[in-house]
Amino acid sequence: MKPKAAQRGVILIIVLWFITILTVIAATLASEVRLSAKAVFHNRNDLQHWGETLSALNRAEMELLLSKMPEPVNNPVPLEKRKNPAYRFNGQELTLAYAAPDSTISTRIYDEAGKINLLYLTKIQMQQLLEKRMGKDKERLEALDDAWQDWIDTDDTKRLNGAEKEYYEKLDPPYEPRNEKIQTIGELLMIKGFKEAFKGVELDTVFTIYGSTAGVNPNLATREVLLMLPGMTDEIANTILTQRREKEFRTVQDFNDFMQPEQLAEFAPWVHFAASNFFTIALYPKDEEELKALEEKKNSGDKTSTVEKKPEPELDKDGKPKEEKIQLKNRQAYMVTVQIAGSNQAPKVLMTNPYGTLPDMRHETMPIIETKNTIRSSSGSSLPSTSGSSSSTSGFGASPSSSSSGSSSSTGTSPFGSSGGTPASGGNPFTGGK
Repeated sequence: MKPKAAQRGVILIIVLWFITILTVIAATLASEVRLSAKAVFHNRNDLQHWGETLSALNRAEMELLLSKMPEPVNNPVPLEKRKNPAYRFNGQELTLAYAAPDSTISTRIYDEAGKINLLYLTKIQMQQLLEKRMGKDKERLEALDDAWQDWIDTDDTKRLNGAEKEYYEKLDPPYEPRNEKIQTIGELLMIKGFKEAFKGVELDTVFTIYGSTAGVNPNLATREVLLMLPGMTDEIANTILTQRREKEFRTVQDFNDFMQPEQLAEFAPWVHFAASNFFTIALYPKDEEELKALEEKKNSGDKTSTVEKKPEPELDKDGKPKEEKIQLKNRQAYMVTVQIAGSNQAPKVLMTNPYGTLPDMRHETMPIIETKNTIRSSSGSSLPSTSGSSSSTSGFGASPSSSSSGSSSSTGTSPFGSSGGTPASGGNPFTGGK
């Protein structure tokens, strides 16, 4: 009897092992099927998102073409209340003329006239930018200025504190200076000392190489650009960014209500009021709340309603939006820079950046800052406006008529008037624009 019992025990062990092996095989196959299903799901979603992104890009390009067409003569909006349509492209989230209610992609368009053009920076303007970043260390500023001039000049002669080919060839990895006008924004960090000077700055949100005008249009500028300019404070930048939602700035005198004369004296030479023909289109997925509303709309079968507007952000004890509710800082987007030659020509693609970074848009959650004839100091206090304050800035004058009308032309007279320098003539040498 014992041998038979032993045989039964062996058979039982074999059966148990067989069942275990089958269980492992079944679990492995189930896992493979599950992973395959997930891969198919994500691939399908990726293709869908890519298709929606390309569709949104085409609609954004059409929006730019429409902006170049003449306005209808029967426009119902009174003349005194009309806004320059070119100022829509200041980075705000747009509702396009050819909208797709079911799209999961948000669209923003940035006019390059709202950025600092590296091709037309004068020596003094570069010094002012560096001083704003690095302080008033004369020796350090002179070294940075010499390095900048050595990078863009056409010779190999080293300035006193600059750097030429001999310096850059010793770096790891080695490279040579441009020795002509800068051609990409990223190479700014390759200049001796500039990586430290602009540490933490998203260069693409501040600088551009497209267009043929110097200075910045405050109606189109990003927050990063405004804070980079001389005479600018965080409070003044917030005031400009919020007030331009309702009214556009047309002359330098429009800043009198919230800038001190000395601040305006530094800021005014940088200001112009013209638009350009160069734009960056930013595309990115809608946030979770919008996607949820969109999904609910699909499930309900409603084909006419639009996505619900974002709810107002929660406020902290000081009445400011809570940081965790703000989702538009350092957010990535698919970005395409284009040139518009007219309403009857396809946009010319100049650059594509699949991993671009959106400018800081936290001001969109702020209420409009009212300024009732007050001039705000850099410390944040408010001072009563006087006639002397206004007269002290009268030397800046109004912008030329071609600029104040918001012309989309990228050529014309200097926007600085008597208080600023004259930008170099000609169009962008790298795009052939005039």
